[in-house]
Order: sequence, then structure tokens, then C-alpha cells
Amino acid sequence: MGATPGKPSFGTRTTPHLLVQRFRAGAWEPQRIAPAAPLELAPLTHALHYGASIFEGFKAHRQPDGSLALFRVLDHLRRMNRSAERMCLPQVDVDALCRAIVELLRTDAAHAPEPPGALYVRPLLFADEAVLGYASPSSATLVVMAVPVAALFRGTAGVRLRTETTSVRAAPGGTGSAKCAGNYAGALLAQRNARAAGFDEVLWLDARERRWIEEAGGMNVMLVRGGALSTPPLTDTILPGVTRDTLLVLGRDAGMRVEELPISTDPADWKDVSEAFCSGTAAGTAHIREIVHEGRTLFARPEPGPIAKQLGERFERIKLGLELDPHEWRLGV
Repeated sequence: MGATPGKPSFGTRTTPHLLVQRFRAGAWEPQRIAPAAPLELAPLTHALHYGASIFEGFKAHRQPDGSLALFRVLDHLRRMNRSAERMCLPQVDVDALCRAIVELLRTDAAHAPEPPGALYVRPLLFADEAVLGYASPSSATLVVMAVPVAALFRGTAGVRLRTETTSVRAAPGGTGSAKCAGNYAGALLAQRNARAAGFDEVLWLDARERRWIEEAGGMNVMLVRGGALSTPPLTDTILPGVTRDTLLVLGRDAGMRVEELPISTDPADWKDVSEAFCSGTAAGTAHIREIVHEGRTLFARPEPGPIAKQLGERFERIKLGLELDPHEWRLGV
């Protein structure tokens, strides 16, 4: 099941140190690792008024020898740069930031939990210029924190999703493919209403027709349809999940037929769907036990299916260093 509404259980404290870097006068200042402390922000801070704030999230996992390894960190930082471009924030030097994150994790390695827990690494980049004028920001702050976390969805009961037919997460031409803070704030009301109705998360539909499946709350959606591993194709209204890409690669590695095809809320589109699960850095692979659309069940399966189990187990074993890493996704700390 998901977290109990109103009781935050995923990430409530950071490790003792933060990585901080500021962008001033067109250039990044030196990075520094400092004790974790509250940030001081001016009341006129640009991000507080206009929402120029983006973030990333990836994990460092304990390995069999006790060391830590980051998973697909460079891919996450490259995605952060794409989000920064969309939000008029400065680009980061991916390689230099990666090295600094490794240093931060070495500093606080003792605070990493044992599997299935991990250190969730959260880079946060926001416009910090103290000016009320509405314009592209000229200064910014980057803060990287490491947060000890447990699994987002515990147990094997699976999650219940309800399609959202009133609100939309993203519209064509908007910020749906960027990992910006406003996307998540705008989704909270629909999520709250879904949880009040007994569901774990929202399943978002497209903005034009309210008919096509896009993604779940903070997670991509994966299906097994007609024996193929299937997921909606990426557009500018869907976040290009790194876990999503990982599972598609692992599916191809295993000889599965992999497809990126639209799926609607028409019951005919679900006749051949035998498995459904969510994918994301926080969620990993989370079994979907039910999808409900306008009071009608589109999909129901009480237990995870064999393909979801196979992909999820291999995904976890690679992250935890229990299996060879043929794609060089792990980066030792």
C-alpha cells in the first residue's frame, strides 16, 4: 500500500551535509559541502513568486561489499539540464556535479541504510534573485541533499489508481516533460481527492480528449499487453523516466517485444492487458492491482505478474550489485 495520507514517511530528514553551489554573474561559483542547515531566502526570492524551481531524484544503494553505488546518475543530471533549459535556469556541468555528489556521499556514507533502503539524492536548482520583476532569472542556487529512505510502496498488495477526468497534469507545449516543482504542486489536489476516495494515486489523462493514458502520480505506467512490454510514447506532456527507460532496455535484453504505443480508456484497449505496474526512482517497480475509470474497472490483478516480477527483480539486483551491470549504469562511490 502507499503511504498513509497526511503522514509523510518517504524522506523526512537529510544526512548531516549538503552540497551547495551558486550561480552569479553568468558563472557558477565553487561548490562546497557544508553542514545541513536551513536555507536563508529573501522574501522577494524569484522562485517563491514565479516557480522557477526544478529538481532531480536518484539513489545510492549499498553494495555487497558495503560500499555505495549511484544508479544512472549521469542520465538524471542530463535530464536536469533539459528541465533547466525549459525553466530558464543555468545549465550545470554534469561531470563536475557528479564528482561533487560522489564526494558528498563519501562524506555521509555512514548514514546510508541497508537494502531495501537507500540514499535518495535530491538536487534542487532554483532562481534565488531577490527581485519582483518578472523576467528570466540571472542568479540561482543549487542544493544537493541525501535523504535516507525506505521503499515508497511497502508490501505486495499493489496500488489502486483512479483516472483523473477533471484536472490535467500537463498540456501540449507546457512543462510536462520537465521535472519542475510546479508540476507536482498542481497535481496535489487531484491526488488528495483520489486518496480520500480510497485510491493510492492518480492516473493522468491527456489534456485534449481526457482519453489517453499518460502517467501516474510521479511515476510512469508500464503494461504487459498482448505479451509485449508496453508504455505510452513520450511526448512533451510525459516525464521521460530513467526507470522507465531502464525497464525497456531490460525487456529488450530478455528478448521481450517492447512497444511504445498509446492506450486509451476504451475497455477494448485493455482486453489484452495482463499486467500493469508503475516505474520510478522512488517507487521502483510498483504493482498496480486496480485501475478505475469513471467508476468502471479497466484493469484488476491481485498479484504482480511474471514479467513485472522478472524485470523488477533484475532491476533491483543490478542496482544492488548482485548482478553484472552490462550497461554500466552503476557508479561506485
